Amino acid sequence: MKKKLFTILLIVSMIAVFSFTGCGSKSSDSSSSSSSTGGGKTLIIHDSAWSTIDMFQAEDWNDMQSLVADSILQEDPTTKKAVPRIASKEVWSDNGLTLTLTFPKGMKYSTGEELEPEDVVASIKYGLKVSPYKDGYSNIKSMETKGRDVIIHFSKYQADTEFNFESCFIGVIDKDELDSMSKDKLLWGCHPYGAYYVDDYQPGAYVILKANPGYKTNNPLVKNHDACPVKTIKVVFSGEGFTLSKGIENGDYDVLSQVDSEYYNELKSKSDTVTMVEASCATIDYAEINMTDPLFKDKNVRKAIILGINRDSMKSYLSDFEKPAYNLLVSKVINYDKAAETYYKDNYSYNKAEAEKLLAAAGWKKNSDGILEKNGKTFTFTYKCSDSDMPKKVAQSIQADMKALGIDMKIESKDWSYVQTDVEDGKFQIARMGLGWNEPFLLLDYFCNRNTACTNPDAKAEQAMVAKARSTVNFDSRTQQITKILEKLYDYNTIIPLVDSGGYRCWRSEIKGIVTSPIGDFFVNDIVTDSDGNFRNVAS
Repeated sequence: MKKKLFTILLIVSMIAVFSFTGCGSKSSDSSSSSSSTGGGKTLIIHDSAWSTIDMFQAEDWNDMQSLVADSILQEDPTTKKAVPRIASKEVWSDNGLTLTLTFPKGMKYSTGEELEPEDVVASIKYGLKVSPYKDGYSNIKSMETKGRDVIIHFSKYQADTEFNFESCFIGVIDKDELDSMSKDKLLWGCHPYGAYYVDDYQPGAYVILKANPGYKTNNPLVKNHDACPVKTIKVVFSGEGFTLSKGIENGDYDVLSQVDSEYYNELKSKSDTVTMVEASCATIDYAEINMTDPLFKDKNVRKAIILGINRDSMKSYLSDFEKPAYNLLVSKVINYDKAAETYYKDNYSYNKAEAEKLLAAAGWKKNSDGILEKNGKTFTFTYKCSDSDMPKKVAQSIQADMKALGIDMKIESKDWSYVQTDVEDGKFQIARMGLGWNEPFLLLDYFCNRNTACTNPDAKAEQAMVAKARSTVNFDSRTQQITKILEKLYDYNTIIPLVDSGGYRCWRSEIKGIVTSPIGDFFVNDIVTDSDGNFRNVAS
């Protein structure tokens, strides 16, 4: 399950940021007009194709799909803590084994039916049967309702359980629909609790959304907690980068869910017309070193490789969507602690002189060609990475750094899934990996743990530390424990944080009131409209 989750999230991130494609189609509504002098009743959004609106069966989910399906809780992008969304209140017991969620009256599905606590219980039970991500809340022992409260009892406390209630993969579907519809029917026939509902769906082309008139939210990130002012949204799935960038400029599109990196600078320069914001989940590219390989059995040799990587030089290989990373848990991840980043910088930042000293102490000396040699063998290794653009550029940057040390680094690029399999099978020397997720424990489950024999010299102790942190109720104490885990991983000298990847979203600046966050949230609750429902060039 977890492997599939990371795979999907990484693919979605990579497609959106690096090879984003699609083509626009004009709507007959006035908002598709290239004129920006006024009007606009249908919001035109470009997004990647949707696979379903049943968040429990979903294996992938785009940010814009959350227009039709709210999560039960919401992550505060500043504090990283849970805040209300569908639920108006959450209360944890001191031991973390009981969670009470409150669902006030007056919240209605687009069908007109009122959301009831029994729907929440039925939805979670449904998720425990069908969701590919049910492991994240499989510690639920029992559930009960009391008035407007849903009381959830857990067999054990897991810190990552709460995040699942904030994620797009747990929402609420009417119990009557769950009881009466087949799994196939639910894929596109259900009506999750959300601000909009599907009025028309054309596979691979577009989806028409209509505002839910009975919608209410408890989300503190928006001001308007009632039905959304924009009554119709058209989400277009197809298009290519040039068409999209021109379309957002001339008004064929109102929102681009993801900006093509090739057109980022051009759109950023048009700030009077286009508003650009960061919007993506936390994504980290990193490398793992096989400590069982004869070249890398010596910990000091592994450390020399790490100290030889020049992240300042790496910047010139990266796009505006990426920056060198000094921490495996980047700033968007819950429980991020700058202390872990500082520890890495203090101990493992670029230091060519120290790297050369360590290599010399290990018996490596440069031959007449400037390549390190020992016992008649040159220092040559293969770096494996995926065949997409950014990982290959990072490999080229590291290759130049290794050459400066006298190391001959070969690059082998292939489909990311083959690289992952090679790591799992131990058939690698150094390999680039990538993960995308905002919660720390699913990430920690993978770092140095795809093949512990090759990358984790103290796996039992490290995994015990993870288990202890996962069971810690106090947020700050948990953060401190996670930082110690990261320090332990860094000191193995088998894992190297490389790149913090991101993405951008944009919309026409004449549209006022869109609320977003750097982690991908997108809310239209506060869009300013006039008395006729037009949203273009309306004074806020």
